[in-house]
Amino acid sequence: MTGRRRREFGEIRKIQVTGGSTFIVSLPKHWVTNAGLHPGDSIVVYAQNDNTLLLMPLKEASKRKEVTLSIKSKEWSINRAVRMLVASYIAGGDIIKLVVKEGTAPIEDKKILRDFIRRYLVGAEVVEDIPEGLVIQVIANVEELKIINILQRMHKLVWSMIKDTISAFLNLDKDLARDVIMRDDEIDRFYFLFIRQLNLSLQDRRIMIDVGLEEPADAINLAMIARNVERVADHTAYISDKIIKLTKKPYDPLKLKIEELTKAVIEVFNEAMNALYSMNDNMALRAIERAMKYMKLEEEIEKIVSSVSTVDVDMPFLRLIIERLQGMLVDAEDIAEHTMDMIAIRKR
Repeated sequence: MTGRRRREFGEIRKIQVTGGSTFIVSLPKHWVTNAGLHPGDSIVVYAQNDNTLLLMPLKEASKRKEVTLSIKSKEWSINRAVRMLVASYIAGGDIIKLVVKEGTAPIEDKKILRDFIRRYLVGAEVVEDIPEGLVIQVIANVEELKIINILQRMHKLVWSMIKDTISAFLNLDKDLARDVIMRDDEIDRFYFLFIRQLNLSLQDRRIMIDVGLEEPADAINLAMIARNVERVADHTAYISDKIIKLTKKPYDPLKLKIEELTKAVIEVFNEAMNALYSMNDNMALRAIERAMKYMKLEEEIEKIVSSVSTVDVDMPFLRLIIERLQGMLVDAEDIAEHTMDMIAIRKR
């Protein structure tokens, strides 16, 4: 075979039949050698959706990814430790050893790390506490954590956060606002998990099927959509924080317009997410068009705010609330835009 044909087609092997019913094909010698395989060793064969096969040595398929994060004693800080831990988690680390190099990890910092792991890293557990740090193992069933299911959980949770935020605003219910802020931690947990699953799928094609990533080209748009959903939750928590600082319920004209804008956010957000689930470009376009239409509410709200002649101590907080609602509408529109991009890739 010429070098040119090998580059175009790979190494062409003929299918043979043995025993009358078993199909076999020989493996390239250089692949077997590079993989360290010998006669009698086992390989795992994964059938892909595109009618290709993925071959992997059994020892590689069952191997866990171990990572050691070593921080010099003089450079140790809890913020640095947390950031490095999160980076290794979302990169797909299975066993993460976080230690102080040639030193001892502060007991109080290890308590903070334990709490952070419990609150934010799904499936991660501290399996060993050593003087110099912690050993963390991620125990999660990939097949039960499909990326679309994670997005659906994030969507439902954010939807409930927005609804409770507007209720807290209309009734000046500060306890409900505090509850919304606490729920933002749950969104962060799902977001870290989502990015981890996405990274794992791009590193290993067999995992791509397990997590439900149909097209590798979808990864960047899905990552951006997850980020948009997480940002909507952040905006909601920020608004709830400002609600807690209000001294009274806003007067009716402004209150009604803010309520209208919030309902618009919910409508566009839900339609954009549903367009994603169904890969419906018409639905995505409607979400984008509605977002553009609702942007006009900003002008109406600004006129009402500008008409207030008396000094109102709550006005700075109300302006910040309005600003974040506008940001939520933009993020919801972006979700629909990224969905359109995914649909366009499928139509190529």
